[in-house]
Amino acid sequence: MIFEISNSAVDFYKSEFVLGENEAIRLFVRGAEGFFLGVEKDRLENESFIIEKNGVKFFITENDQWHFEGKKLDFDQKSEMMILS
Repeated sequence: MIFEISNSAVDFYKSEFVLGENEAIRLFVRGAEGFFLGVEKDRLENESFIIEKNGVKFFITENDQWHFEGKKLDFDQKSEMMILS
């Protein structure tokens, strides 16, 4: 597995997004003076890395996989922030 998604992160996104058939949550990299996590609802793409957890599908395109390798996405309820570590 490229990376892990915690149950708290899944629960957060599950409450934020309404996904239709063939839709998932796309995780991607954006940046100008550093990198940050981008998140959007999108159609599943061929050749993507897909994680399905607790009924929610997440995907990362091949171009963004380098940023997620060996990391974990977690939601910190105290600060109400996503943490990619």
